[in-house]
Amino acid sequence: MSMESVDLQPESEVSPAPIARSRPTVQMNLSDLGTLLLSLVLALVIWLIAVNQENPLIKEQFTEAIPVTIVGLGEGLQPVQDLSKESVTLELRAPRTSWESMKSDDFRAVLDLTGMGPGEHDVAVRVTRRDPQVSVLTVQRPELTVILDRLVEKEVPVQVEIMDGTAYGYDWQAPIITPVTVTVSGPESQVQQVTKARAEIFLRSAKSQVERTQTLVAVDGQNRPIDGVTVAPPGRVQVVVPVEQWPGRKEVAVRVKLSGPPADGYRLSAVRSEPSTVVLQGDPDALSQVPGYIETEPLDLSDATADVRKRVALLLPQGVTADMDFVMATAGVSPIEGGITVSEPLIVRGLGAGLSADTALAEVDVILSGPMPLLESLNEDDVFTILDLTGLVQGTHSVEPTPLYPEGIRIEGVIPETVEVVIKTQDPEANGSLPMLPDVKATVTSVLTGTSTITATGSAVGAGETIPPTVVASLTPSPTPTATPRP
Repeated sequence: MSMESVDLQPESEVSPAPIARSRPTVQMNLSDLGTLLLSLVLALVIWLIAVNQENPLIKEQFTEAIPVTIVGLGEGLQPVQDLSKESVTLELRAPRTSWESMKSDDFRAVLDLTGMGPGEHDVAVRVTRRDPQVSVLTVQRPELTVILDRLVEKEVPVQVEIMDGTAYGYDWQAPIITPVTVTVSGPESQVQQVTKARAEIFLRSAKSQVERTQTLVAVDGQNRPIDGVTVAPPGRVQVVVPVEQWPGRKEVAVRVKLSGPPADGYRLSAVRSEPSTVVLQGDPDALSQVPGYIETEPLDLSDATADVRKRVALLLPQGVTADMDFVMATAGVSPIEGGITVSEPLIVRGLGAGLSADTALAEVDVILSGPMPLLESLNEDDVFTILDLTGLVQGTHSVEPTPLYPEGIRIEGVIPETVEVVIKTQDPEANGSLPMLPDVKATVTSVLTGTSTITATGSAVGAGETIPPTVVASLTPSPTPTATPRP
């Protein structure tokens, strides 16, 4: 019996052995799960890094301001301040692709006044966005202070203020206003300050009745504008200001009397007086005999070639005086304009070395216009027509002729506008070609009368010669112009 009991004791001691052998299997499964989770985390991190490199998140301030929209304003209430100009700026975080297409319409800034009554309120600005990938980090001025007041209206008179005066010798009379009263509406605290609606009228030295349609401004008792109120209907009035002349006075125009003709080739272009009107004073019967103007003593224009300016006396009738005895008279004298057409030979310039040029025309017609004295003094050395072939190679080209002409003359056109030029290698035996002009720069100091001086610098191009650095040539004009009058 004792042996069996001994045998039983070891059996009870070793009975947990099978449980101990199964523990390594459980530990292996937890290790595999940890490895799997770590792999997933690493894969997610790698994916996020790849995505961020391709389309990175950018954090910066949005350049456009977002206007604030008011919602929930109670009936019969109105903000005291003007909220229509309120806006906020946003700091955002978004992928680069979202920044590229982002615009202000993608956001809405709302100021919700639902349930708020009269008084001062601090209201948070609620910003929503259209793109869910965009995050709003901060809102500049996230809260606005709003003062609400009851919406009221009242009737006030219209007052016209004359801001300047009439012309000398005239007075303005009491303005006629339509309508005489208007209605102002807005927050109660603002409307209570309004005492009238003001219309500012400028007469600007008027000599007759002034009629204006004028905008009204609501003002307080000290004539200061009140903001936040509306004037109706529709904030404008019709104002008529009668203007009357003083008795025993009459305003008339000044007529400058002229004598003598300008020089040949010149004409009278304008006549003016400073001032252009004067106020006469005297007996009403004497004034009634005066026409609508008063003359001056003669202004002599004999042989004038420029404007004539002189102080001249007024010729007043007997028994009539004026607010001034003299006026400043100016007569404009201008050259008579005309036009002519001249035929000019073509002068080739800039032809390359070893080349020759054949043109379809040897000369072109140049249409000139300007003062007749200047046109009549032109001679054959005053106008040149250049055919610039600089940089052109062998072949057929269409080249625009370039006229050179004196100051004061205008070129109205060249006929034809382009000339066909055939450039080819130079034939040593060829003759009869167009005259060649060295590639020079020239300054013409006088081309009309006397001796003309031309200063040229440079060297001949394509002529096989070199000219000195400076050449001074004297040109003596031909006594007889070769200009052909325009048909």
